[in-house]
Amino acid sequence: MAAASVHGDHPKPAVRIARLKALAARHGLRMTPQRAVLLAVLGRMSHHPTADELYRLVRKVLPSVSPATVYRNVQTLVRARVITTLERAGGALRYDPNPDEHHHFICSRCGRVLDVYLSSVAYRFDAPGSGLRGAQIESCEVQLRGVCPRCRGRG
Repeated sequence: MAAASVHGDHPKPAVRIARLKALAARHGLRMTPQRAVLLAVLGRMSHHPTADELYRLVRKVLPSVSPATVYRNVQTLVRARVITTLERAGGALRYDPNPDEHHHFICSRCGRVLDVYLSSVAYRFDAPGSGLRGAQIESCEVQLRGVCPRCRGRG
């Protein structure tokens, strides 16, 4: 089993924002005013926001921005792999602004998602049993489930 640490906190926002902007530039994305504000909002996030939440926060800085502009920019960032998506059955699609390699812990009581940093992940791919003979694995995402510290404290 891999050693794990669970983090609810993230690097300083200025550091995260700079890293997100650098990633966007590395992927050839133009830094429009709307995209710059969106990346700044994402860089300040300590959780995994929905598209609606991102729109509301961007709109506080750019009141005239349309939902379509924010959603289009979010999708552009996802396609460029600047940010990733988190999909949970029965829940809204959420976005992960953390550019560090990490995994997730999902609280079975409150649904809170925390970033988890695993020192190593070892797995053996059973191609015949999986029906994926000839497939190429590009990434591995681990989702740990349990009760978060906040819910455990309640009782």
